[in-house]
Amino acid sequence: MDLQEREAADTAAALRQECFTKGDYMKSWMPGLVCIIVLLYPQLVRGDQETLAAKKDYPWKGIKLGPAILDISGTYRLRGEMQDETNIRTYGTGTKEDYILSRLRLDLDLQLPHAIRLHTQIQDAEAMGLSFSDKDFSPGNNPYHDPFDINQAYVEYRPVKEATLKVGRQSISFGDRRVFGPGNWGNTGRYAWDAARFRYNNDYIDSNWLTGRYIIHDPDRWPNKSADGPTAYATYNTIKKLPFILDVFYVLKEDDRGSTVGERGRGNLSSHSIGFRVDGKQGAWDYGSTVVDQFGKWGGDDIRAYGLEFHLGYTLDAAWEPHLILQYVAGSGDDDPTDGIHVTFDGVFGGADTVLYGWMNLFFWKNLREHRMDLLLTPEKDLTLRAEYHYFTLDKPRDAWYYPGNAQRRDNTGSSGRELGHEVDLTARKKVADYLEVLGGYCFFIPGEFIKNTGSSPTAYWYFLEATLYF
Repeated sequence: MDLQEREAADTAAALRQECFTKGDYMKSWMPGLVCIIVLLYPQLVRGDQETLAAKKDYPWKGIKLGPAILDISGTYRLRGEMQDETNIRTYGTGTKEDYILSRLRLDLDLQLPHAIRLHTQIQDAEAMGLSFSDKDFSPGNNPYHDPFDINQAYVEYRPVKEATLKVGRQSISFGDRRVFGPGNWGNTGRYAWDAARFRYNNDYIDSNWLTGRYIIHDPDRWPNKSADGPTAYATYNTIKKLPFILDVFYVLKEDDRGSTVGERGRGNLSSHSIGFRVDGKQGAWDYGSTVVDQFGKWGGDDIRAYGLEFHLGYTLDAAWEPHLILQYVAGSGDDDPTDGIHVTFDGVFGGADTVLYGWMNLFFWKNLREHRMDLLLTPEKDLTLRAEYHYFTLDKPRDAWYYPGNAQRRDNTGSSGRELGHEVDLTARKKVADYLEVLGGYCFFIPGEFIKNTGSSPTAYWYFLEATLYF
């Protein structure tokens, strides 16, 4: 046994003793999850090189079924969360709670002759200890619980190297995930699509054209069905051979049921979003921006909205490679709720649980201004430490505070101010082995003027610890 193995064994032995001798230590999910990781750690350290070598010849990869080839893979994610004064639906709950979320994804990929591929992903999302029941989310999307359902099931045809047609249930994500994002932080995942997508990718352009509807995660229905709401028509294109990444896109969100409520009454939804994204790096500097112009019809109203994001980063030539990022985000709000003009930006199809607007998911790209500063540190190759500071305000004081896309509070007079508050997020990510990653975080939110003037205004806290196994 070498020095590293002896140190790992000694540490694990001490923590095992702590886990199993103190009865009250196991009453919460976090110590239990820590103990699971600790119990595995010596075996991971000792067996890591052997396991990595074995990965080259997985028995569940490259299985020959006549002329077809089957690959089996997946992930299992276990996360414990503690919430104080907040939950997924509201803020200022007056309660504390802790619970465990688990998600298993099993991917079956079958490569057939004639450039045809079949892909299926089975997802089992479970929750233990929640104060919510399934009825609290019915008939909408259940973000926590959806047992053994079909999360992806599509056929892909690739007649030539550059062109691919994918039809069926699939995950769709582009760029920084603000315009199209799957929202995979949530236990069930925010967006999976029943869609048709054509992609043409060569040395100069990566062009995607798609239409579809996102599905509703419903634990009482198998398989899940797509939403009755808006249909998406979109093109998302990355221009290559430039000194930076340039994406240009157009998204039409259309709902002809006549159920969209505007200031001038009900009607159809026809929302057009057009914009671009730039992302680049120059020496120690990195930079980027996403800009979206939104127009069309919102019920009986005209849409005149916008969303934008700018960030600038710098990596210091020092120990732990400190990377500092400054960011500004704005999603327009409506300052006159009676003029028949809809100015509230709707976030397009960006995932509401993508942690783009703070890990606590108290805010969304909708009547929002965010000033943000991140510091990333890399003490070792497989360990990343991250500290984030967010200052949130309303864009317009007469519009609402929205999360996760729904109005939380509103002052139609605008007299409650614009300041929403401050959020601090501290996270650490460790790749223990090629097949195991651990992520933990401590976050808190301090309310500002608007929240203090419109109701309960406690400081909210959130903790989590997560382990993900890849196979």
